[in-house]
Amino acid sequence: MASNPKFCGICDQRHITKPSSDWCSRCNQALCTECKDFHALSRASQNHSTIAISNFLALDSSYSQLDEQCSVHDDVYVLFCQTHDCLLYLACLEDHIKCGDVVRISKLTKDVKTSASFVDTQKSLSDIILNLSKIQCHLEENICDIKKQKDSILQDIAQMREKINSHLDKIEHALKTELCNEVDNQCNNTFCKILEDIKRKQIDIEKFQRQMDDLACYGSDLQTFFSLRKITPRINSTDQYLQTLDDDASLNRVSISCKIDRQILGLVEEVASLGTIQVTQTPGQLILERSKDKQAQYVGMKKNSINDIKLKLVHTIKLTDSVTGCYFLPNGKFVLCDRSRNNYLKILHPHGELMFEISLSPSFAFDVTCIDDKTLAVSSAYFKQIHFINIDTKTIRSIHTKDVCYGITHKDGSLLCCIPGKEIRSYDIQNENSTTIVPCDLSSWSYV
Repeated sequence: MASNPKFCGICDQRHITKPSSDWCSRCNQALCTECKDFHALSRASQNHSTIAISNFLALDSSYSQLDEQCSVHDDVYVLFCQTHDCLLYLACLEDHIKCGDVVRISKLTKDVKTSASFVDTQKSLSDIILNLSKIQCHLEENICDIKKQKDSILQDIAQMREKINSHLDKIEHALKTELCNEVDNQCNNTFCKILEDIKRKQIDIEKFQRQMDDLACYGSDLQTFFSLRKITPRINSTDQYLQTLDDDASLNRVSISCKIDRQILGLVEEVASLGTIQVTQTPGQLILERSKDKQAQYVGMKKNSINDIKLKLVHTIKLTDSVTGCYFLPNGKFVLCDRSRNNYLKILHPHGELMFEISLSPSFAFDVTCIDDKTLAVSSAYFKQIHFINIDTKTIRSIHTKDVCYGITHKDGSLLCCIPGKEIRSYDIQNENSTTIVPCDLSSWSYV
């Protein structure tokens, strides 16, 4: 068969190029006028009907893809197995010999164009086309309405944004002013004065150190004696001054944070402030070297016994020695409070691979518990706070506690916390009210 239906397929096999005039669907072949006459006289094809090639070329492409013979075995389909719903050629009959409803295709195709099935199919197609048209109109109308709604909503958003911007500019200015004033107060009025004193005393001490070096090399015993009487009181006075700074908390590390106001609803009418500036003090990490009373101090922890617990090792995960809290999430992942890297909350895969981290610096994250699939509660031992963290959005909100909180756990909508020296306390998650559960003298680093 010629690959191009515009030319006769039979002539093409004889290496002759002649334009086709008709098409035989049974032979799936284009025919010229001469070959059409032989095709009509041949016993094998005399009952085949043909159509003009122009009509065939005008048909939809899906029609030309209908093949009446097997493309693999190159044999004409003559039978149909109703059990397996498949076309058969004669060689296939052996595989369907046990099927009781194999019929000739000619029997099924007789008067098929006037059959109820053909009419019903035509009616179904007409109905589907009508339905598709209706659905298309419906969707186009809906799209048009959505675009109009979009324009209206964008206008409402723009108007609301103008109101919010005006209000936010006002409270932003107030918060920045408060922040700058607090920073100036801490830096200029407190630390700068101490720094000036420290620099003056450092110059004096370095001067005395040079005098001592000179006396050691060139001074007489009498000069050394008199110099010591002058230098020693100044050294003692400076040492006492340094100790006073350490004792009166002048060297405490000052941190400034900002608690953003949580009242989002009614922002323009109700929220009077974007947040508040908080000044907190934590014990400084500076260790002063003193010539007297040096002691090595060790903090020990008594470990709970696990002798009565039967364990099965699943796998081992290596951690730092700065992990203070751990919790297994319902999905198998687990969370660590790790102070080794600026107080990070770490989310780990069940096999220990780090997935992501959430920084809680400068807050000291001690223990962690799970409220739901997305929300964690983290106790802050030094900042008198409990942080609520959404592990999907990485957002953090905090509530203030009256005392420092160490160990923490969640039960029935409440947080149970270890308050050192006082009690085990309950905090209601919704209204943040607190209740004493067990009065007891708990030590720091207590867990519940």
